[in-house]
Amino acid sequence: SAPASLTFSLGATSLALGTLSASAVTSGSHTITVGTNATNGVVVTYSGSTLTSGGNTITAMSTAAASSVGTEQFGINAKDNATPNVGLECSGTNPIAAAATGYATADNFKFVSGETIVSSSGSINDTTCTISYIANITAATEAGSYGSTLTFVATATF
Repeated sequence: SAPASLTFSLGATSLALGTLSASAVTSGSHTITVGTNATNGVVVTYSGSTLTSGGNTITAMSTAAASSVGTEQFGINAKDNATPNVGLECSGTNPIAAAATGYATADNFKFVSGETIVSSSGSINDTTCTISYIANITAATEAGSYGSTLTFVATATF
């Protein structure tokens, strides 16, 4: 049989959302590419903090929900979204990985550190998934330069 393999890469190592606004959603995205011949597939998890500036934070979306302009929100998903228009469906030559539960509904975003965002139940060809980010603030959100460091981990089960 073929040697065990897992490929994983990020399309970008940084993402600038620019200036956040209380009157419009801010969004951005980057890709991840994952492939494996593992019989029981792969899970891609992410971990890290919400957007933070000193002691101030932008509220992470603990449950999947739509973007709500004027509300503090930070969330991600792995779908082709219309509102805002960001992201793409996972793609590749079947079989491929897919967005995981909680991150698999267009126009719904979530951020819970440690959760699975992309997965497969069996071996897959190289799959490119677009991870989309949204940020919303209120008029009262503290000014500052907000940032976060996220870690994406691909784990195959052979």
